[in-house]
Amino acid sequence: MLCANYHSDRIRGVSPLWPAEGAYYNDHHVFEEELPVRFVIGLLAVAGAMATSGQAGVTCSDAEYKGAYAFSATGTLLQLPPEGKALLGAFSQSGRFLPDGHGKLFIETNASYNGIVINGDHPATYRVTPDCLIHFDLTLPFPLSVPSKFVGVLGENGKYMSLLLTEPTGTVIKGNHVRQDVTFCGPADFNGGYSIDLRGSTNVPAALAGRFQQIGRIFADGNGGFTGTSTANFNGRPVRDQISGTYQVSSKCYVTLRYKTATTGTESIVIQGAIGGHGEVVQVMILNDGWGVAGSLIRQQE
Repeated sequence: MLCANYHSDRIRGVSPLWPAEGAYYNDHHVFEEELPVRFVIGLLAVAGAMATSGQAGVTCSDAEYKGAYAFSATGTLLQLPPEGKALLGAFSQSGRFLPDGHGKLFIETNASYNGIVINGDHPATYRVTPDCLIHFDLTLPFPLSVPSKFVGVLGENGKYMSLLLTEPTGTVIKGNHVRQDVTFCGPADFNGGYSIDLRGSTNVPAALAGRFQQIGRIFADGNGGFTGTSTANFNGRPVRDQISGTYQVSSKCYVTLRYKTATTGTESIVIQGAIGGHGEVVQVMILNDGWGVAGSLIRQQE
């Protein structure tokens, strides 16, 4: 690109007092000097070094992936071993990944398998590549109890991670992770307006069973109460609700919300998940049996 503005392979300029070797005047008495080969080689070398530097600028290691990451995941189990047949269908999950910076981690999680909610805390190992991909190996908890592999990719200096389940095959599951930058929490850490972004499937109420999505807004008072509005889509049927309820925040920064709506009847909906960042997001799932729904509550303003 540097040479694109020059005529042929020459540098055009004002004549010095005398021409250098290999230089001459053109018909307009303008001094011209042929572009030295060494100069071209130098430019190419600099460009190559810059490109190499740009590619090598991203580098990660096991040590950089540590602490606590709030996460939620949704997807579908399409194929499982015969003993897991009852679990085929919608899947949702939330909790925390706790990597130690040395290739080991512990996963705190609740998971919904086709509407059956199970606690599935378990250990795992991981390996971080220089280009910030993370390869996880673990055995899925009971009732699956099969070897499993995840692949994740870190973003924004390790603050975010997207994760995909790659083994066993027959699954379509993706998770979103946010590093937890607080270590001890209380009700005041969940405070103000939060947008609602949930998705998945539900088996209840029976008349509305099927695919599910929900958006809306809640306002948490910082003291255990919240109000809000919600627009949900139950298998193609939009429903708008006014919601209000209570919430708790554990010392480990898990938020648990409870509320009732006219649509879901007398049963209280229970949503739980871990705070990410400094409270700007909560990665949640619905804990009620019959639901396979997860997503995020995102703080609207600092």
